[in-house]
Amino acid sequence: MKRVSCIAFVFLSLSFAACKKSLPQLPANKGVETDSTSRTLLKINNALIVKEDSAIRKFAESNGSFQKNGLGFWYKVFKAGTGQAITDSLTCNYEFRIENLDGRLLQKGINRIVIGKKQTIVGIEEGLKMMHKGDSAVFVIPWYLGYGINGAEPLFKPYESLLCRIKVKN
Repeated sequence: MKRVSCIAFVFLSLSFAACKKSLPQLPANKGVETDSTSRTLLKINNALIVKEDSAIRKFAESNGSFQKNGLGFWYKVFKAGTGQAITDSLTCNYEFRIENLDGRLLQKGINRIVIGKKQTIVGIEEGLKMMHKGDSAVFVIPWYLGYGINGAEPLFKPYESLLCRIKVKN
């Protein structure tokens, strides 16, 4: 009986070991170090971000009472609504007007999105999450939270920061 239980134990041990999935192998040429080109591009992008943040700060200060969000965009609430807070996975209707910082109208309309599904640029989605239904606000969104280095031609140029006037519908 002892011999049968030992054989059964060995068989079960081998069975479980065979079912265990091994960890994937990482390619030997994929290190975590960055090359000099990557470091240089990172420095250039960081310098561009600092320069843009400085220009947006001047714009926000000259246009009064804007506050800076931790993500990097500036905002001013004009009218506080009394509706439900906008949260992740909520469907939201909003009226918008997007301009460049020189005041040129780029786009306007009414949009319906589901928050959290990346259906609009990061700056607008994160701004909407700060709002309640019925709120009206203005956001100054830097290019790196907007359409980025590529833009979305023909409306949005590369490296273009945006002024977004948003009203969340009830």
